[in-house]
Parts: sequence; C-alpha cells; structure tokens
Amino acid sequence: MSAALANLIRLHRWTLDERRRQVADLEALSGRLGADIETLDGEIAREQAAAAESLEGAVAYPAFLAAARRRRAKLADSLQAVEGEIAQARDAVQAAFEELKKYEQAEANARRRAREKRERAERAAEDELGLELHRRRGG
Repeated sequence: MSAALANLIRLHRWTLDERRRQVADLEALSGRLGADIETLDGEIAREQAAAAESLEGAVAYPAFLAAARRRRAKLADSLQAVEGEIAQARDAVQAAFEELKKYEQAEANARRRAREKRERAERAAEDELGLELHRRRGG
C-alpha cells in the first residue's frame, strides 16, 4: 500500500470522525433545547396554577405568559434550525463515509494486486525449480 493512499485514508477517517462528532453535538443541542421547552412548559403550568390561586399571581401572570411565549417561540425556532442542521450534518457524514469507502476499496484492490503478483512470482519460481529438477534428472 502506498504512503499516499494510507494518508488519504487517515485523512478521510479523521474527516468522517469529525462529521460524526458534529452530528452528536447537534443532537445534544437538540436534546437540550427540547428539555428547555419542556421546562418552560412546566413553568407556565405552575404559574397558571399560582395565578388561579392568588390575586397577585393573577395580576403578574399575563406579563409572565407573554415573556414565556416569546421565549418558547425562540426555543422552538432554534430547535427547528438545529434539526435542519442535523439533517445536513448527517448528509455530510454519509458523503464522508462513501468517500472513505472509495479509498479503502482502492487500498484493498492494491493489496489484492500485490498478493496476486507475489503469488505469480512464487509459482513461476516453483515452476522454474521443477523444470530445473526435471532437466537434472535427464528428462
């Protein structure tokens, strides 16, 4: 196997690993955003219950709700954007994987050709030895 091919394979493995890390990071971010949305929904429900029980809560609740809705909308927009990035990152992983496979296949083909060449040389040497033994025996 040539050093250039080995370097290309190493580079493409690194690229594939980087793309996979990006997907994992984006999926973690997506999970955090989803958890933040659930937490905010829980806070809204608790504040609504508190507003139903007290006059002070009822007065403050509309302002809280408006701010919470804006925050939730921002989180939902961010989550949607991250989901789009995840799809793109997964496509990049697939492309990097396919590129790596091309070079790995080229490496396998080169090894196969080298093995076949070595086997042909061994057979030729064995044939030559057999012919030489035959000549010496007077054949």
